Amino acid sequence: MAALAWVPRLVALHLAWVALVLLGAVVAGIAPATTTLVAVLRRRDELEAVDGSRGLVAAVLRRYRVEFMPANRAAGPFVLIALAAAANVALGVAGALPEWFFPAGFAVSILLAAGMTLAAFHAIALHELRPSAPAPTIWRGALAGVVLLPLASASFTITVLAALTISAVIQPLALLAGGGILIAVTSSLLVRSWQIRLDAAMPRPAVAL
Repeated sequence: MAALAWVPRLVALHLAWVALVLLGAVVAGIAPATTTLVAVLRRRDELEAVDGSRGLVAAVLRRYRVEFMPANRAAGPFVLIALAAAANVALGVAGALPEWFFPAGFAVSILLAAGMTLAAFHAIALHELRPSAPAPTIWRGALAGVVLLPLASASFTITVLAALTISAVIQPLALLAGGGILIAVTSSLLVRSWQIRLDAAMPRPAVAL
């Protein structure tokens, strides 16, 4: 029953994510849309104080505008590489690429699409937790995320792949909740895991004797 209670929330997150991605002309909208809604999911108490649906929409749009440039600086390079690699994979599957592209170029494109997608969501998680961190610091952390957080990275990848597989079979799931699932998984796995690691790395105050 608890899982079923999440269904309306996932649908609402998905619809909001799609709208915000389109608002950013897709390519420039993915990072700020995801960052905004991850922040919304982590700060539910703050949004519950907002009066009415109009106030909620206004609060989300304000957050989106604030996040637009910083989120794209943090995750945009990974998003661009992932989309370019995914386009190569799609063209390869459609038979629109020359023979010399196979198999090496096709394999590299698949690895790049998967790796850069994972790095992009690591970057979004790090930006959410450390919004003032310089972009190069975020990039290094995102690229090292697979090594630093292997279990969280594997869980994220498996969950997203499972959601994509199920969505391919049950089309309404992708149309109604795909983005919401992505946001919820990013928030629950990557952001939480980075929070634990960053907290553990913080120097503890000395205890006076």
